[in-house]
Amino acid sequence: MYDLETGSDSGREWVEVFNAGATSATLTEWKVFEGSTNHSIAAHTGGEVLASSAYAILADNPAKFLEDWPSYTGPLFDSAFSLSNTGETLVLRCCGSDLADKDSVTYSSENGASGDGNALSRKNASSASFISAAPTPGTGPLTASEGSGNSSDSGQTTTTSNQTQTTEAASSSGTSAVSSYVPPPGQDIFADAGNDRVVIVGADTEFRGRAYDRKKEVLTEKVRFSWNFGDGSTAEGQSVLHHYDYPGKYAVVLSIAQGTNAAGDRIIVAAEPARLAFSTLPDGSVAIENMAGRDLDLSHWIVRQLGRDFILPDNSVILAGSSMRISQKTLGFWSGPSAELAYPNGFVALHAGERAGDVSSSTPPVSPAKKAVSPAPSVTRAEPVYEISAVEPEVVKVPDERTDTPAPDAGTATSSSQVAAIGSTFSSSSLWWLGALGIAGLAAGSIVFARRFGKKEWDIVEETGETG
Repeated sequence: MYDLETGSDSGREWVEVFNAGATSATLTEWKVFEGSTNHSIAAHTGGEVLASSAYAILADNPAKFLEDWPSYTGPLFDSAFSLSNTGETLVLRCCGSDLADKDSVTYSSENGASGDGNALSRKNASSASFISAAPTPGTGPLTASEGSGNSSDSGQTTTTSNQTQTTEAASSSGTSAVSSYVPPPGQDIFADAGNDRVVIVGADTEFRGRAYDRKKEVLTEKVRFSWNFGDGSTAEGQSVLHHYDYPGKYAVVLSIAQGTNAAGDRIIVAAEPARLAFSTLPDGSVAIENMAGRDLDLSHWIVRQLGRDFILPDNSVILAGSSMRISQKTLGFWSGPSAELAYPNGFVALHAGERAGDVSSSTPPVSPAKKAVSPAPSVTRAEPVYEISAVEPEVVKVPDERTDTPAPDAGTATSSSQVAAIGSTFSSSSLWWLGALGIAGLAAGSIVFARRFGKKEWDIVEETGETG
C-alpha cells in the first residue's frame, strides 16, 4: 500500500510479507531495503517469528495502520520506510551482518493502485507481475509450495522487473505492452549499522559500521562513515563511542560514501537509566545489583577507591535480578565507604551505598560533553609521610637579681612560634606537642626555684615610713 486514496500517506503505508518457506522465520533478524537504507524490523504484536505459509504486515506506523485496519489481528511489525508514490525497488534481506538478498520487487505507479484505494499484490508467490486490487492485509492466495524457491533456507532471490510486466488487457488482445517505467540502477554499496539495542544512560556504547559491495564483500578502503545519533550529536568513523544523557528511544542513522556511491542504514537505540545498586562489604569486596529487569553488560565500568581503579573486563554481564560480587583480592585494594562505581568514560554513576533511585533523574549523570573521556589511570596512593625537624633545646633565662623587672622571656616567644609551626604541619599532634613543651617549661622553672632557695638568695627590702 504505497499511495492511499484519502488523507496523508505519512505513517500509513505498509508492506505485506508472506513466508513461502517450509520453516518459520525470525522476522526481526531481517531488514527491508528501501530508499537506499536498510530498515530494521521490530515486533509489535504477534511475536518475532513468522510461521510457514503465514502473512505479516510491516507498517511504517503500526498505530496508524490499526486505525485504518482495526479488524486486523495477524502478526504486525514496525519498520520505518517511506514508499515512493511514483515507484521504487524494495528488497527483503537476511540476516545479521551478511544481509543476503532474499526477495525483491520493483513497482511503478503505472502498475495501478495510485491513490485509488487499491493495493498492489502478486498473483502468486513466484509471480513476476502485480495485480491492482482492493487490499486484504493478512490474507491472500499464496501458498508455501508455490514459493519454495523463495525459502529463507535456499538463499535464492526472486526479482520482479516492470520492464517484463504485461497487463491482463494486453495479453487478452494478443499484443505485448511493455511498461515505459525504467527502474533505477542497482546499488553498488550497502551499509550496516548493526542491530537495534538497549543502552544505559551515561554509559559509552560502541557503534561499529560496515560497508559491503554487491558481492557482499567488506569494503575497507576509502569509505567514509558518518553517524547521526538522533540526539543532535554526530560523529565520523567506522567505530565510534557515544553516550546518551537522557532516557528515550533514538533513531541512529549510518551514512557511508565511497566515491560517487552512497548508502545508509538505521537502527533504533533505547536508552534506559542505570537501574543498579552499589555497595561495599565488610571484607573489602563490592556488590553490584542489577534491578533493570533484563541482563546488563557492564564491560569497562570502573570500581574506584581513593584513586585506585578496577576496570570490569569484557562481557561482564549481570543477569536480571542478580548481583555481581567482586572480592578484595580481585579488586586489588580494600573497598570502603568512599568507593565509587563509574561509567567507562570515568564519570561517577553511584557512590557506595547508593541505589539508582537515589540519583536525581532531572539532570544527566555525566558531563554534557559528547567526546568520550578516558578513565583516569590507576594510581596507587602512598600513605602520608611526616617529617619531624629537630628543635633546638630551650634556654631558660633567670631574671637579673638586681632588678625588679625580669628580662623578656625569649624562650617563651620561641616556643610559641615553634608550636604554631608544628601545629600547621601536624594539626593532629598539636595537643601532644603543647603538653610536652608545657612539662619542659615547668621542669626548668622548678630547677631555678630550687637553686635560689638553696642559696637563700633573696633580697629583703624593709621600708619605713617617716613620722612628722
